[in-house]
Amino acid sequence: MERVVCPVLVGREPEVSELEDALLAANRGDGQIVLLAGEAGVGKSRLAAELQRRATKIGMTTLSGGCSEAELALPYLPFLEALGNYLTAANLEHVRRELGSLRPELAHLFPQLELEPDARRETGDPTQAKLRLFEAIIALLRIAAEHSGLLLLLEDLHWSDDSTRELLDYLTRRLRGMRIMVLGTYRADEMHRKHPLAHLIQGWRRTKAANVIELEPLPADGIAEMVRAIFDQSEISAEFSNFLHERSEGNPFVLEELLKAAIDSGDIYRTSDRWERKDLGELRLPQTVRDTILLRLEQLSPEQADILQTASVLGRSFSYPLLVAVSAQDDRSVQATLHASVQQQLLEEEPQNNGRYRFRHALTREAIYEDMIAPRREELHGIAADVLSARAGTAPIDLAYHLLAANRWSDAVPAGIKAAEDAERNQADREAAQLYERLLTHVKDGQMRAPLLCHAGSAYQRANEPAKAQRFLEQGIPLLEAGGQEVEAAGFRITLGRCYWERSQA
Repeated sequence: MERVVCPVLVGREPEVSELEDALLAANRGDGQIVLLAGEAGVGKSRLAAELQRRATKIGMTTLSGGCSEAELALPYLPFLEALGNYLTAANLEHVRRELGSLRPELAHLFPQLELEPDARRETGDPTQAKLRLFEAIIALLRIAAEHSGLLLLLEDLHWSDDSTRELLDYLTRRLRGMRIMVLGTYRADEMHRKHPLAHLIQGWRRTKAANVIELEPLPADGIAEMVRAIFDQSEISAEFSNFLHERSEGNPFVLEELLKAAIDSGDIYRTSDRWERKDLGELRLPQTVRDTILLRLEQLSPEQADILQTASVLGRSFSYPLLVAVSAQDDRSVQATLHASVQQQLLEEEPQNNGRYRFRHALTREAIYEDMIAPRREELHGIAADVLSARAGTAPIDLAYHLLAANRWSDAVPAGIKAAEDAERNQADREAAQLYERLLTHVKDGQMRAPLLCHAGSAYQRANEPAKAQRFLEQGIPLLEAGGQEVEAAGFRITLGRCYWERSQA
């Protein structure tokens, strides 16, 4: 296949202009939060990448992180990813010095910041602890922005965890006067009425705390312009462009996938001086994006397809060493797979992050993952869990995710408890409560259930959900007392009393 590249800015000139104006304003000290909304494949990531390119061109620092579609994900994940990458190249002595008294709040999340031997994190009121953490993260962003301004890209916010949303909401009130622009992307088609992000976005719109740019599907003339640019043709028939617009529904990603499939099958072909196509009646266009992706997957050898399926189990983004270990293939085979997958535009190297790759689109990863039978997925998740458990420094949440997906509950429960405890230490109380709740569905022993019920209730209370907290505590406390743990039960009874009081005030 002769590679075709779609120009980034076709049909998006007004949005690019609006984004650039916001970037320049932020660089002058007028902090900005801008959200790019649109359905999957409509071009959010491409516009974000173009803004990153322009920010780099004018000397600004650019950082990026993404949310995970995994059911279990590390709290504050996009911020941790972006700032973690920043710290790998930063002058750590300068950063430690500039953070000052806020440094202990971040040392737990970023071990490279190192606590002083006698330094301790302040404890006490959970709300105040969370505020100190948020202020510490903002201080670190200020340091990244101090010399040249900062563009912080947060992708796939429709998958964001509660803690990420809380921190982002806090940022909307704290960016004034800073040389920072936060650019977030999310799928508008995921924003159903009860989606937890939808309420925040509504409030940001009302108060003008954030500017939301909605990317609509391209109209028929936009699709025609895109096709002309792809094939470097001055004229495209209205019949052909209208047909492609109907098939793609104006989605640039879907259009590209359709055209790539048509080129691969020979329905569109290159002659000595121009592109030609068969009659529309003979143009075999796949019916769905998934069909197109899986058709391209078949261009890989069976061994390469198997390795790519393994990569889909590891998530949207994955490290090369982990893929080698889980696939149980030699370096040469894995490298050949990565090369072929990049050529087929299924994968891409993560910019400024050597050794990591990601699926170019979440839909690509989902299609490949879901094409496997369930037993094979469970087997690969189990292998990933074994590899991660043998590695020092593996986050409990990552291990728990694979163990749960592998249905290895005897191992998943203790790993999940550790992950929930980590979430609590980082003031991610709702995530901790939800994880405790999920683990409870597979814990039948009363003595084991008692502390899980009580910890779930306590976490829900701190997350301002007293009704849920009351339900778990009322189940768990009697079990603790029946097991002879009266002292522990007494502490949770105080929390239960607080729930009764909070509900009476509502």
